[in-house]
Amino acid sequence: MQTIDRLAAYTYRPRIISFLGARTSGRWSVKIHVITIVRDVPGLVDIVEAGWSKSASVLRDLPETDVDTNIGFITLHVGLAGVWLLIDRWEDGDILRHHHFKASLDDPTRFLDVSSDHYGPCVWELAVQAHERQAWIADVLANKSGPNIVSYLQKGLNAEL
Repeated sequence: MQTIDRLAAYTYRPRIISFLGARTSGRWSVKIHVITIVRDVPGLVDIVEAGWSKSASVLRDLPETDVDTNIGFITLHVGLAGVWLLIDRWEDGDILRHHHFKASLDDPTRFLDVSSDHYGPCVWELAVQAHERQAWIADVLANKSGPNIVSYLQKGLNAEL
């Protein structure tokens, strides 16, 4: 009964999801989404730049393999418990590889790797992943004209969910 009581006390509140476009770093092309509780987050530009810097560093240090697509997306989520950075990259055509980082609200630009804590995406981050899945299928895997990476990189999610 404790679990039900704990869940009953939780109130879902929509958050703002914004697509900031795509960037490149070395061999990588990466889409950027930001999730926030409110529209105007103090220091958001610095948080985005720190998240991008961490992502570019992580991706740059990955050895190139035969299954790399060199395409991915990051999700920055300024939430109640901290700032989450999810780095996802497409591998072998249809596999998503995931890296997870967190920064405290007191130091929102200093991301620490929490991948070994086995965090997965939260309900808002799953919306970004669902969008990315559908865009990847439509533009890359099931596109009758062949993979269209340019189209995929231009599609983002802008919503309040």
